[in-house]
Amino acid sequence: MKNILSILIIFLFFSKISFSQDLTKVDKIMYSYNGINSIKELSERIDYDFKTEIEKVRAIYTWIALNIEYDYFPSKLLKSPEFFIYNNDGDFKRIKQRKIKQAAQKTFETKKGVCIGFAYLFHNICNLINIKSELIYGYTKTSADRIGIIPEEKNHVWNAIKINNKWMLIDVTFGSGYLYKNVWQRQLNLEYFDTKKSKLKLTHFPADIKWRKFLNQKPLKEFCYAPLYKKGFLKNKLEILTPKSGKIITSKNDRIHIKLKKTDKVKDVKYLFSSNYKIHNAQIINKETSSSIYLKPPKKNTILHIYLNNELSLEYKIKVN
Repeated sequence: MKNILSILIIFLFFSKISFSQDLTKVDKIMYSYNGINSIKELSERIDYDFKTEIEKVRAIYTWIALNIEYDYFPSKLLKSPEFFIYNNDGDFKRIKQRKIKQAAQKTFETKKGVCIGFAYLFHNICNLINIKSELIYGYTKTSADRIGIIPEEKNHVWNAIKINNKWMLIDVTFGSGYLYKNVWQRQLNLEYFDTKKSKLKLTHFPADIKWRKFLNQKPLKEFCYAPLYKKGFLKNKLEILTPKSGKIITSKNDRIHIKLKKTDKVKDVKYLFSSNYKIHNAQIINKETSSSIYLKPPKKNTILHIYLNNELSLEYKIKVN
């Protein structure tokens, strides 16, 4: 019996490794997908080249991330809802699907789009190869200037897909790159493929209560007032003890104090204020259960950027009394 259990554990271990390697192999194959002329051709090729649903979904994600550029423009809001005239629920569903296909087609043809184009294209291809997919509409914060502002309109769309009776959360827009000084920097980021709920709830707020419950999401006001969590924070799975709010009120004489749950991953902390962009070294005091970070205050209202181990990790909005 002991030998059988040992064999089973070894089998599961290597199965997990091979599964991970298969997805890495999928990514490599997608770099060779050239000369795709239609969404239908892309979906048929993916459906033929890959056997499992998880491989097919990963192929869709990677192809879009590698080939579609984010079309940045000043407004962060989605377009206002269109009014449809329909006779029954079936008509409404068909009209809605047609609009999704049209938006997906435009994104495919121009190789550009905003989040709605990325999400609709992903959704459309999933439907063509019979993978259950849902669109999730909601909110994200991408700028510290938005801390403390409650949005009046939805500003983001991402995806959920169901495989083996389990929902997976996917944001191919975030997975395809990032904005730097309003210029799109293309970079494949696999962290937003099957994103963990504990991570996504820090950056995404679904409008639909079904998905808020799925994420165990905090109330909208609390989400909007939270700090801006950046790559270094999410990657290192850090936890803020205080302050929970992303708006810090201080004076010119009081140091800013940020307390994190104790972790060995925080060894070097630097910071700067957007008012002068001068880099400073923070003071770190480690205790048994926490790590305290002390920063000198700015002279005026500004945005605070905190770098942990040379990676942008947190942003706060600072008000100086």
